[in-house]
Amino acid sequence: MFRRSAYGFLLVLLLLLAACGGSSNSGAPDAHQLITKAQAAIQKVTAYHFNLKAVNIGANAVLPISSADGDIKVPDRLKATANALFAGNNVQVQLIAIGNQQYINVFGAWQTTTGLLDPRTLSDPQTGVAAILGHIQNPGTPTDSNVGGRSCWYIKGKLDPSYLAGITGGGAPAGQLDDVSACIGKSDNLPYQIIITGVATQGDTAKTVRTFTLSKFGEQLNIQAPI
Repeated sequence: MFRRSAYGFLLVLLLLLAACGGSSNSGAPDAHQLITKAQAAIQKVTAYHFNLKAVNIGANAVLPISSADGDIKVPDRLKATANALFAGNNVQVQLIAIGNQQYINVFGAWQTTTGLLDPRTLSDPQTGVAAILGHIQNPGTPTDSNVGGRSCWYIKGKLDPSYLAGITGGGAPAGQLDDVSACIGKSDNLPYQIIITGVATQGDTAKTVRTFTLSKFGEQLNIQAPI
């Protein structure tokens, strides 16, 4: 009788432990280790495609880009088509940046300019994508997700928007913390998507959202000056 009771007790205990294990994300990697791997992975990439979407940005933003789709060749070349806010209207423009030489095409004519998305800033480990990942504060437990059909680990945390200056142009108030999420590839540890919600530059509000999606890592690119 005692032996049966002991077996019964052990069976109940095992079932309880299994139930507890099933309710937690026990298969998820450590968030800090995952972020470290993502930083290392993105710094090895020679080129990638990017898509940037921003909603509820202010008309007086330093870089009033509401969307951009293009390519970056590390460390200093960028080519993209973007929609920017000018005088309250969305205007489609073409952008090319090669080092400190920047060009913009509005209404079919290329001209030199300044203040665009700087590929050197985005590639720099101290200011670019790697820095954004590395400065995520209080990251939560990673959960299953996907971006465009690519399996990834989804992490939420907080971010000082000063690390977004390469995308926004800077100008966030000191002491500001934004909500941030990142989806890091399960197979390659590469950041597939970063979403930032909150004030990151002049004119932003708590409802401003920027979604930065990366793909086509290592693609072959030839980006040249247009003029």
